Amino acid sequence: MGLDINTVEFLVAARKQGAQFGDALMIGRQDLNVYPAKMREVLARAGLPQDLFAPGAADTGFAEPVFKALGARSISSLDASAFEGAEFVHDLNQPVGDALKQRFDLVFDGGTLEHVFNFPVALQNCMEMVREGGRFVTHTVANNWCGHGLYQFSPELFYTVLNEDNGFEVERMVLHVVGPYGRWYEVANPREIRSRVELFNSFPLQLLVQARRTRIVPLFRTTPQQNDYAVRWENQPAAAKPVAFAATRPRLATTFPALARLLHVAKIGWQFWHGNSLSNRRAFRRVKKH
Repeated sequence: MGLDINTVEFLVAARKQGAQFGDALMIGRQDLNVYPAKMREVLARAGLPQDLFAPGAADTGFAEPVFKALGARSISSLDASAFEGAEFVHDLNQPVGDALKQRFDLVFDGGTLEHVFNFPVALQNCMEMVREGGRFVTHTVANNWCGHGLYQFSPELFYTVLNEDNGFEVERMVLHVVGPYGRWYEVANPREIRSRVELFNSFPLQLLVQARRTRIVPLFRTTPQQNDYAVRWENQPAAAKPVAFAATRPRLATTFPALARLLHVAKIGWQFWHGNSLSNRRAFRRVKKH
């Protein structure tokens, strides 16, 4: 677990947009995997203090200086063990106690949730520990991380859970290619574009999610459901009648049936590739890193 340049840029952008880091909690004590010179460059560009990364400054190898530079007055960490010096020792498979609920202005997960078996409870714990008006931020795995943890996640999962029913709103969601030079794409909410946000690709991707707690309500009063299924159940549209292939292109299908079918298959293939790739601009909009 650790902060890379993508995480740092994302957190700096959150600070510039008004996120308060006040009392911050790291889920797992986070390493810092960004050179001091690069940290000074990023912080200077944002008009933030750089003294904690000046030449000769103490380097613990952990990420507390990043959160201090972003305005945190206290930085704690929570882990299943105290082996890295976590202030709070708790197994996220189990609900957190009342003493930790609504305690932090920022709860940051930098790659823990995918390793916790009881993921719904772990995510609920993170949400419960955020104060009203505070933020939950996660940097987690998306496509092509099979075997890294117990899970890899889709954007819709976070849009479905971090929503108004649970007193949250997603302020920003970015999908990026792993590494310092990977492109960033803002991810659309499936509910807003009325379509699933699906993606097939051949390189590993990660998600950066920033959500604000807008009000305190009991979490998961209703079980989250995937958006398009929920809409179908609510609206209960009449079942569509199947349409024969020949009826869609009667002239071509009658005169040149083999060509018509080939073109039909090609169209389906093109729609599938375009709709499920990063070139789908309805779902993925390329943005700058800061």
